[in-house]
Amino acid sequence: MRVLLPLKEFAAAKQRLAGVLSPTERARLFQAMVEDVLFAISGHPDVDDVVICSSDPAAAWLACYYEVNYLPEIHNGQGLNGAVEAAVRQFAAEGLDDVLIVHGDLPLLGGTDIATLLAAHRAQPGAAVTIAPDRRRLGTNLMAWRRLDGFAAHYGQDSFQRHCQQARRAGAAVTVCELPGGGCDIDEPEDLLLLLRRPPQALARFTMSYLQDSGVAARLLAMWRGAGNETAAERYGVTHRYGAGEHYGKDR
Repeated sequence: MRVLLPLKEFAAAKQRLAGVLSPTERARLFQAMVEDVLFAISGHPDVDDVVICSSDPAAAWLACYYEVNYLPEIHNGQGLNGAVEAAVRQFAAEGLDDVLIVHGDLPLLGGTDIATLLAAHRAQPGAAVTIAPDRRRLGTNLMAWRRLDGFAAHYGQDSFQRHCQQARRAGAAVTVCELPGGGCDIDEPEDLLLLLRRPPQALARFTMSYLQDSGVAARLLAMWRGAGNETAAERYGVTHRYGAGEHYGKDR
């Protein structure tokens, strides 16, 4: 299976975190999350190759570092959907019928998530779309897509429902996979809080290392408590339980 990782410009990523993170912090957080995703998918036994599609030089550098392919994004005025469509058309011209589209803000994505989704997708013999929604069941975090007429990427508000409806209209079998790591995208400040309250684990290593080593984690926790959100922090189980973040390299 080929994996497509479409990445917007890092400086423009995670705008909904603007109230708690500076532009530089958002860009660095996004890069750390992308590295966690690349760590999960590059070298995965069910993944044949990975293609990063972006116009950001930082994305090109990551593709070189992780030894994956890089496809310059074609600016056609259609944003993410246009970039995905252009890439999928190119893959189809190469004779590839299936692609797995993964987004870069999934720091808790693990190898088991990938294996589960691809097994469900491959179990369908004909036209098929297999989707992992976000935890709110609004967005589309991962989507395996066996290209078919009448189906296209429709990322944006309520994309999960729109992808499901469009795939069914096109005659495809639709499979929904609720993935533990695949559902945890980081878009809102609450998502960061939920990430920080998780016990230390092998996942989200680059992301947690950045948040801890930069001081962002401690600052956010102090900010939430200082703003009278201590009850919310306690509800999510947030404490200063994390030690200094470790630095993780490329080797597995």
